[in-house]
Amino acid sequence: MKTFTILGTGWLGYSLSCELKDKYKVKVSIRNEEKRNEYDEEGLFPFFLNEENLDSLDDLLDTNYLFINFPPSKFKDYTSFLNKIYSHEKIANIEKIIFISSTSIYPDLDLVFTEEFSSFDSNSKSPKVYDAEILVKDKTNIILRASGLMGYNRIAGKRSSGKIVNDKDIKVNYVHRDDVIRATIFLINNNENGIFNLAVDKHPTKEEVYLHNAKKYGFIKSIFKDEKGLKNRIIDGSKLTNLGFKYKYSNPFYFN
Repeated sequence: MKTFTILGTGWLGYSLSCELKDKYKVKVSIRNEEKRNEYDEEGLFPFFLNEENLDSLDDLLDTNYLFINFPPSKFKDYTSFLNKIYSHEKIANIEKIIFISSTSIYPDLDLVFTEEFSSFDSNSKSPKVYDAEILVKDKTNIILRASGLMGYNRIAGKRSSGKIVNDKDIKVNYVHRDDVIRATIFLINNNENGIFNLAVDKHPTKEEVYLHNAKKYGFIKSIFKDEKGLKNRIIDGSKLTNLGFKYKYSNPFYFN
């Protein structure tokens, strides 16, 4: 049985680990020791890892597949932490490394963004994400630029229920958590490499999605302001679908 290591076992990583545990020996990083017993009971192999304590890297990187999914906001120095992982001697022996990035790497421009876009500058929505990609790209097989992650308890508009929301007419770029997991497995099984946007091809407005979900789930509608923001910043996810991948959740109105 091959080994699959997941660094960053949160909302996405934990779900992926549960999906893979019957096929692989799944090692997972934990930041909280309280999770150890829970993960042991799930049949996973947890190792403590954080910015100050990297003692478990030797065990975690003794693996066939590596999936890295750390939110930059959780770290004092995100790129330094990643550099320590990618500088480890065992990184070169891993068959496939998958790095979760974000479509926030693309700048705030009214454009349709494909993976071929290269005019990155200070206008990038998230310089930390851009810096991370520059650091890891030459040692990473697959980079997944995920759009807004939705599904299950993440319901677009719920957190802003009854609150003022700006830019009601901007187009949303979303992907369901299950489809990130399915895309990861698809790319590994087909031995693909490269950078891939993860975004469904339907882009309703923020107001349309939020109002739809308020009615569907019974929470108070947001209060919308019509600002002169971007209207058509679209993420194109067709590179992946052109390989034969099909989104299970292809319409943000029907995420659940």
